Amino acid sequence: MGRKRDIQQIEAIAQEFKMTQEERRDFGDFLEMEKINGQGGTKNDRVDFTYEELRQKAREFLSLS
Repeated sequence: MGRKRDIQQIEAIAQEFKMTQEERRDFGDFLEMEKINGQGGTKNDRVDFTYEELRQKAREFLSLS
């Protein structure tokens, strides 16, 4: 059930930042790469991101586009 909530939060962030469907998919990939590269968030022992961290990651992701 935790996984579904994570996806819901990412969807909400994508809507907030007016991401296209393609950007939303790429944002998900970006978040996974951040975790792999050790740039995870503070939630769940530095693996997952808090909602505010997701918002910051969205800003980073969109600035790279």
